[in-house]
Amino acid sequence: MPEQVAPLTVYYVAIGNGGTSGPMIGCGDSLVATTTAPVRFTDQVGPSIGTLLANKSRDVGMSGLVNVLYQSKLTYLGGELNDSTITIYLSGQFMLAGVCDIPRAKAQLEFTAMAASGATRAQVFVNGRPIDDVLSLK
Repeated sequence: MPEQVAPLTVYYVAIGNGGTSGPMIGCGDSLVATTTAPVRFTDQVGPSIGTLLANKSRDVGMSGLVNVLYQSKLTYLGGELNDSTITIYLSGQFMLAGVCDIPRAKAQLEFTAMAASGATRAQVFVNGRPIDDVLSLK
């Protein structure tokens, strides 16, 4: 792919607003798309997920949005687009603040990957395991 310069889309959570700002997820929350300053890239997925994972602040500026992944120690390993599904591979571990953070974290990763790739479906693997297995409370 040719090198491009464009803003990246990264998703954060509006806690408790009932889906009024974006797709409804988790415990009555909304997922909200934000954009970065323009970034140089050839493959948008890596930089988008990298930007999300590199944000080590819970609060996203003064926006009222929250990054539930801020304490997690995750690294983007790669991704692949097959038809309309983006699959991303991460290593590391989640550090979440409670049961409501599980769907929030999953949605932040999936929607950020879909926005970056143009896919309509996302699969996330962490340490070779599906995200649902990794985040399962069982």
